[in-house]
Amino acid sequence: MSYVSVVTDFFATRQGADFTFTPEDYATIAEWEKQEIPLSFVLSTIDRVISESEKRREMIGSIIQISPSVNSRFADWLRDSETASSC
Repeated sequence: MSYVSVVTDFFATRQGADFTFTPEDYATIAEWEKQEIPLSFVLSTIDRVISESEKRREMIGSIIQISPSVNSRFADWLRDSETASSC
C-alpha cells in the first residue's frame, strides 16, 4: 500500500465515515511523503489531532486542517534530533 493510501485510509477510518478527499488533501499528503516525514509520525499526529478535536466536539473536515500540526511537530522533532546529536 502506498504512503498516500495508508494516510487516506487511516484518516477516513479515524473519522468514522466515508470521506471525500480534495486534490489539495492528496497534494498535502504527497508533500509529507516528499519531505520524508515518517508514516508512523503522520498517523500518530492525525490520531492526536482528531482525538483533541473530538474532546472539543469539533470536526476535522480535511487533511489540510491537520497539516500545520504535522509540519510543526516534525520541525520540532528534527530540531530536537539535531540538538541531541550535537551534544
